[in-house]
Amino acid sequence: MSIHPTETKLRHSFFLLGEFTRRDFKGRYAGSVMGFLWSFVQPLWSLALFTFLFSTVMKVSPGIGERTDHFAIFLFCGLLPWMATQEGIIRATTAITENAALVKKMSFPSGLLVWAVVLAALLHEAIALVLFLVVLGAVGQLSLASLWILLIAVPLQVALTAGLGFLAAAINVFFRDTAQINSMLLQGWFYLTPIVYPLSLVPERFGKYLALNPLTALVALYREALLGGTMPSLDTLLPLSIASVSALVVGIWVFGRLKPVFADEI
Repeated sequence: MSIHPTETKLRHSFFLLGEFTRRDFKGRYAGSVMGFLWSFVQPLWSLALFTFLFSTVMKVSPGIGERTDHFAIFLFCGLLPWMATQEGIIRATTAITENAALVKKMSFPSGLLVWAVVLAALLHEAIALVLFLVVLGAVGQLSLASLWILLIAVPLQVALTAGLGFLAAAINVFFRDTAQINSMLLQGWFYLTPIVYPLSLVPERFGKYLALNPLTALVALYREALLGGTMPSLDTLLPLSIASVSALVVGIWVFGRLKPVFADEI
């Protein structure tokens, strides 16, 4: 039985994607003393730092209706999708320029480099998620019944991250300041998302604009999934759904249009 050339190409692409994702994940800690343990230490450090600053110093509390009285738990539910989204976009921005030798090979599918860093970031998030589930179980707040909501949250998150990553990677080939600009934009995006504070604390005249932020809905999905909540309304998910699909379509389209000249520019 012969294998169709398209099927062979597809298998080869999936194989390469797996190899590049594994390379990116392992290469992150190559040569470090702690190695793989950094996957646990870094999220714990972020959790401790933000908990001290916003819970102890500024005394921000989750507020009524946030399903938990523990600020650290409330905070980490929001940090999980944020860290993966931020890491995926930042690393995708330089994915093409950092792999010039591969990109210059005409037959190489350069888009896999973007997908690889996005999936590697997701893998880091999965490790942090497992650790967080253990913590939730230890404090008696683990709810398995609502974890299915992640099946909706994660694909939308990946689509949004990959779409913005493709767009940033393509632009960075021609405008090398993109990485620095992205870091500044992401810093602002972080504080415009109710991660370290509940949306209920935001004045109504500003809250209606924050509700249009796609990450507001994404963070809400994670909190509902991890803290025994229910599926948010479709109106709540609309900004995230539109942004995710639009970002993926536009990002891949722009990347595809500019891809033929990547080799000449890098």
